[in-house]
Amino acid sequence: MRKRLLTPAAMLGCILILPVGAVNATGQPTLTTLVRTILDNNPRALAARSALDAAQASERAADRPLYNPDLEIEYEDAGAATKTLGLSQSIDWANKREARTRVAAFERERVAAELAEIRQALAVELLTALADYHTAVELTALAKQRRSLMQRFLSLTEQRIQAGDLGQVTLDLARLAGTEANLQLARLRGVQVETEQALTAIAGTVLSGWPALPDIPSSTQFDTSNIDTLLEQLHALRAARSQIATARAAVALSRRERKADPTIGLRGGREASDNLIGLTLSIPLFVRNNFSAEVDVADADAIQIEQSAQNIYRTSRAQLISTARRFELGRQAWDDWQQTGQTSLESQIQLLERLWQAGELSTADYLVQIKQTLDTRTAAVELRGSLWQAWFEWLAASGTTESWLGLKD
Repeated sequence: MRKRLLTPAAMLGCILILPVGAVNATGQPTLTTLVRTILDNNPRALAARSALDAAQASERAADRPLYNPDLEIEYEDAGAATKTLGLSQSIDWANKREARTRVAAFERERVAAELAEIRQALAVELLTALADYHTAVELTALAKQRRSLMQRFLSLTEQRIQAGDLGQVTLDLARLAGTEANLQLARLRGVQVETEQALTAIAGTVLSGWPALPDIPSSTQFDTSNIDTLLEQLHALRAARSQIATARAAVALSRRERKADPTIGLRGGREASDNLIGLTLSIPLFVRNNFSAEVDVADADAIQIEQSAQNIYRTSRAQLISTARRFELGRQAWDDWQQTGQTSLESQIQLLERLWQAGELSTADYLVQIKQTLDTRTAAVELRGSLWQAWFEWLAASGTTESWLGLKD
C-alpha cells in the first residue's frame, strides 16, 4: 500500500485529535493518553518510523539474489553467417547474500532501538515541560497572593496613617513592597508564558487544560544488585549492541567480497549449416586490487564502534546511579517539608497581620516575616518541580518511562 505524503499546507492544517474517552471529568486529557497521542504524531517520531521502514526495506533488498542472468544474442556475417544465443549467470560462490542480509538485519535492529529511544526522549521532554508549566502556574499563583497581601497592607497602612498611628516611612515601605510584588508577578507571568510555549512546541497543539501530574513516587526502588538488568533494557545500549553486531557482520561481508564470483555461460547457434554449442567460465582475477584495504577499514570501524559502545555503557551506568541518588535526596527534603513546614499559609498570614495591627510587630519585621513565609512556600513549589525533574531523569536513565506511563502492552 502506498503512503500518501502530506503537502505543506496539509501539514500546517494538522491538529492533534485525542481519542474519544481520553479526557477526565474536568475535560482534560489523561497524562498517558496525551503522551501516547503526541508520540504517534510528533515529526521526530514519524521520521524515525520512516527510517525503520527504510531499514526493513533494505533488509528485504539484501535478501534478494546478487546477480541476474545475462542474455546474449550475436550475429556475424563474414562469408558464412553465424548466429548465436547465449545465457550467462554469475554465481554467489562465497554466499555474500547471506552476509549482506545479516548486516541489514542488525542495522534494522539498531534503527528500531533508536526509534524507541527517540520516543522515550520525546516522552521525557514532554513530561519535563509539563512539570515546568505546572510549577510556573503555582509560582504565579503565589505571586498573585503576594500582590494581594501587599495591596491590603498598603490600604491598611493608609488608613492607619490617616488615624495618626503610623508615619510616612511606613507608607513608603508599603509602597515599595507593593511595587516589588507587582514586578515579581510580571516576571513570573512571563515565565509561565514561556513554559506553556515550550510545552506547546513539544505537544504540537494548544489545550485549554493540561493534565495534572500524579503524586510523586515515594522511591525509585533502585537496587544496585540489579543494575545490569536495568542497563540491558536501555534503548541506547540496545542500539549500541546492534551497531556492534552490524560492524562485525560488515567485517565478515568485506572478507567474503574478497572472494571472486565465477560466471558460467552457455551458448548455442548455427554457423552456415553447422550447429554451434559453447560453454564459458570466467573468473575475476583480484591481482591489481585484492580488496584487503576494505577489510582493514571494516575492522577499524568495528573497533571504534565497540569502544564507543563501552563509553555509552559507562555513561549510562553513572547516570543511572546518580539520578537515583539525586531523586532520593530530593524526596527526603520533600518529606521533611511535608512533615514540618506545610502549615496553613492563610493562618500564618492572618497571625502576622494581627500582631502588626496590635503593635507587637514593627512594619519592617512584618514585611520580613511575610516575605520569609511566602519565600518558603515558593521554595517548596520549586523543590517539588526539581523533584519531578529528577524523577523524569531517572525514568530516562533506567529506561522505564513507558512502563511508568502505562504505554507498554
